[in-house]
Amino acid sequence: MAITKEELEKLSKGTTVKLSGFYYDNEEVEVVLKRPSIFKLIQDGEIPNELLKVAGELFDNGINVSTKTEKGMDYTAQILIQIAKASLISPTYQEIIDSGLNLTDLQLLQIYNFTQQGVRSLKSFR
Repeated sequence: MAITKEELEKLSKGTTVKLSGFYYDNEEVEVVLKRPSIFKLIQDGEIPNELLKVAGELFDNGINVSTKTEKGMDYTAQILIQIAKASLISPTYQEIIDSGLNLTDLQLLQIYNFTQQGVRSLKSFR
């Protein structure tokens, strides 16, 4: 059965998920995320040309590939932040930054995993 316009609109509002907290191991924060396309981010120029190789590696092989050098780690971090910016609906990435916080490394990885595999990917972090 084909998806309806109403169902598409509901999906566009994102999904509430729990991420690891900002300070404590047992803390969780709820955010609303959507699953953007890495290809669309590339097409829209959100991931610049110098990061395309790393973005391709992340897409093909997962997160461990691009972190073997300082430059690889920097590029991977830039891509993860771009993905978080595109994924966060509430709060937005900018709202988190404006509050004086930064996403933790674990939160960035959780958001990336969510964009690639959905909610089931977050179970492995708990």
